[in-house]
Amino acid sequence: MKLRKLIGSLFGVAIVAIAFTGVAVGSTDEIVISGDLNDKPPTRGPDMARADIAIGDYLLLTIRTPAAGFTVAERESIVYMRLTEILSNERMDPGDFVLSEVRGKPTLWVGNYRLITVYPRDAEAAGTTSRQLAVTWLESLRTKLPEVAPINAVAPVPTYDVALGNSLLFRLRDANGFATLSARGAVVDSRLIEVVSKDGSPPIIVRPIADEHGVYVGEERIVTATTKDAELAGASDTAELAEAWAENLTRARPLIKAGLPSG
Repeated sequence: MKLRKLIGSLFGVAIVAIAFTGVAVGSTDEIVISGDLNDKPPTRGPDMARADIAIGDYLLLTIRTPAAGFTVAERESIVYMRLTEILSNERMDPGDFVLSEVRGKPTLWVGNYRLITVYPRDAEAAGTTSRQLAVTWLESLRTKLPEVAPINAVAPVPTYDVALGNSLLFRLRDANGFATLSARGAVVDSRLIEVVSKDGSPPIIVRPIADEHGVYVGEERIVTATTKDAELAGASDTAELAEAWAENLTRARPLIKAGLPSG
């Protein structure tokens, strides 16, 4: 498989038979690859002082110390083996990147796959706490791993399109406190229909709401561009996204009103 060859070439170790240990965790199965001292993998060499875990130009994390009976080189090899399996078999979305504790130590997961545990020595070498280092590694994986994953390994980000007629006005990506994205979308749809059905054409403006921005028609708030909406849309900030949404609504309103029944 090309993917296995790609990752294997990054650390100079041929991918060999991988041992799996399935452990029931609630209703899911934990998948641990080379998690036993009797299951040590081949390595580039025993004397590595640090290992940068990277795929292409994307640095995911850095291992600086031995831990749990494994050398830096062995830990590097195990992480790459696990990454190979994850990228080959896991359909990733942001919610699949999870931090939990294994034997009291913060551990990073991608779906059901255990990737790496952060030990006190890791934190000491990085000059931080175990928890903070784990959070840093998790955010790095969450943002970078989908960038290098095969397209069919990345779950599409759910969206809700707010549209009237053939005009797409807002593409929502964040549930923003609602139970589901669809629930938020239904509320925005309702506000929009109510406003455009009224007589007159109040100004369409963007106003700050704490650290985010809302689109208003007169004094009626129609939608809020959240930080997550902006990030997933590739906007520089919520103001930019809200301005784009307001422009969409400004262009579409005359057409919408022209199509409404009179009287």
